[in-house]
Amino acid sequence: MTTSPTDRSNQAVVIPPGALALLRQPSVHYGAHAEDAVERLARDCGSTRILPIVTSSLLRNPVVEATLKRLGPSALPAFFDLKPHTPFDVVLSLIETIEHQNPDLIIVFGGGSAIDAVKIAGLAAGARVRDRVALLGLRSVPDNLGISRPSPGVRNIPIIAVPTTLSAAEFGIIAGATDVETGVKHIFMSDSLAPNMIVYDPWLGAQTSLDLWLSTGIRSIDHGIETVLSRDGNPFTDALAMRGLALLREGLSAAHVDPADVEARHRCQLGTWLAGSSIGRVRYGASHGLGHQLGAIAGVPHGMTSCVLLPAVLAFNAPVSAAQQAELSVIFGEPGKSAADAVRRFIESLGLPTRLSQLSVDESTLPRVAETGLNNAFVKANLRPIETAADIMTILRAAC
Repeated sequence: MTTSPTDRSNQAVVIPPGALALLRQPSVHYGAHAEDAVERLARDCGSTRILPIVTSSLLRNPVVEATLKRLGPSALPAFFDLKPHTPFDVVLSLIETIEHQNPDLIIVFGGGSAIDAVKIAGLAAGARVRDRVALLGLRSVPDNLGISRPSPGVRNIPIIAVPTTLSAAEFGIIAGATDVETGVKHIFMSDSLAPNMIVYDPWLGAQTSLDLWLSTGIRSIDHGIETVLSRDGNPFTDALAMRGLALLREGLSAAHVDPADVEARHRCQLGTWLAGSSIGRVRYGASHGLGHQLGAIAGVPHGMTSCVLLPAVLAFNAPVSAAQQAELSVIFGEPGKSAADAVRRFIESLGLPTRLSQLSVDESTLPRVAETGLNNAFVKANLRPIETAADIMTILRAAC
């Protein structure tokens, strides 16, 4: 007896269904000199009013100065009042600047906080947001599955991002900003949020301090690992993440040995690109979600939050992800061993902390991290369900 294609009653093989929406990705210009690429891209856009957003530490950087000089009179005065964890006051100040300057192109030089500020401010300016309450109304609110309602509005000013760290914020259709009144980091989400163009300049990247480069590199490793461990895991983003993780492991190790190695910085940028392509396109987990709150409440930089939380979250998720974690152990050079231990040893090999105690985090703040973390979209979407603050405290204590 043969089974017709539509008769499934006798089919013993169970194949889990899946779907992936290939949302718009930025154009990526890699291995490029920023001054050449930015000038060309701005000219192609026909821009005449270009607003530079520059992290204050880069204001006198020769590459940044040369890039802005090449833009000539089209370049408006730079905005540089940026702060870690993207507090609301920075976003609101940038919104005011955008409304006053009326740019037709924004160029941002910096790391994740700078890029997130630009993404959110661009979206908010289009929605005529001008105060804290209105900004809260723009945030994306998660449901019980960690799926967030998109932020209303559309960002209509094109953005060129020139990242100087490995945060991968440049790929995100999500961005985070901190309401300092409550200490909660909120997520903003829109299909139009990511920059239009990304310029990866490894020569500029080689000027970023090694500790910042390596720690944000672990943040990108966090992107790759939580892609593979996502509830939305699929062959496309898994393949990108695995290749990205391999490039990051190679590049970060080489940069640690020789910080001036431009080729190593280039490999790191490529790995960041591949591992970060899933941001906002699959749901991440507790390492990202708790990292948001650890940063907002205890002031820990996001790269460092990944250093200390990622191994603990891997261990927490191990009972429900044996196959995926076995592949991760191979990527990190320890086949057959615990992925949590392999990743922790890799982080230690770069001279980075792997415990909250090494960051002088006051343990009395951890219950607040757990309490606020329960409502985080990424925590809600963790592969192994997290249902109570006690579950979060289990992870945080393991990270101590």
